[in-house]
Amino acid sequence: MHPRGGEERRMTVCLRQAVFVPPAVSVVADELGLFADSGLEVETVLIESSSDQRDRLVGGDVDVGVTAVDNLVVWNRGGGELRVVAQVESTTPLRLVARSSIEKVQDLRGARLGVDALDNGFAVVLRRLLAQRGLESADCEWVPVGGVRERFEALREGTVDATLLGPPLDELAIRERLVELISVVEEVPDFPGQGVVAGAAALHDGERLSRYLGALEAARRWLSGAPREQALEVLARGGYGTGAARAALRTCPVSLVPVRAGLERIVSMRRELGMLPDPAPRVEDLYDSGPLGLELGR
Repeated sequence: MHPRGGEERRMTVCLRQAVFVPPAVSVVADELGLFADSGLEVETVLIESSSDQRDRLVGGDVDVGVTAVDNLVVWNRGGGELRVVAQVESTTPLRLVARSSIEKVQDLRGARLGVDALDNGFAVVLRRLLAQRGLESADCEWVPVGGVRERFEALREGTVDATLLGPPLDELAIRERLVELISVVEEVPDFPGQGVVAGAAALHDGERLSRYLGALEAARRWLSGAPREQALEVLARGGYGTGAARAALRTCPVSLVPVRAGLERIVSMRRELGMLPDPAPRVEDLYDSGPLGLELGR
């Protein structure tokens, strides 16, 4: 039996994404039926740490992960095959939040800092921000806690003294009278937003990845052009609080293509801190232009 009216019938395929918090473009793609329109069923796996995310990507348990771009520098050390294929936010709006007894950054000397991992992800930008204020890494105790939800709970419970948080947990922390010490966006305006990372299997199976990125791009365009209140309503349906939804609109990218300056910032921060692996990765080693068919943006 043939499709009527010249319509093409596409078999629905499944794709698994590993995320800490579902990104806005994914939420919109789901809420507006853009994944379904692309013949895609997306399963979202909430993960607790970047190491768990990497293991799932490398092992093929998930197809893509949404994560800090810096993670790839460590994940691919020794020749890994993970690549950034898209960027889902213009920057990651992180804030360094501390217990109420800590009034300034210098009070963090000897403090316990909650991080996802010791030498990758947001820990790198945190080390740089502290170094600029006269605090060396050895001046603090670095405590691997896990993803943003785990770090927030550790801060609330008092097992760490400060940590980097993003929406919506940063605003929730402030409402609970915790103290904001640094805004990463203000200090490092070209800090890149989270990227979509694909493993070898997903890169090889270009059809599923193409459908996924196509739906995310449709969601990005919709977010960019929709009336503000309508966009906030759709994000709210997808589980976003008001503060997180507003932050998502502020950081909606002009393109899914990663910006070269952001990737260069990742490499330069590691170089300043003496944290580049040997051999040091090039910016071109982090991004695979094949799935989007576009070179790095400026």
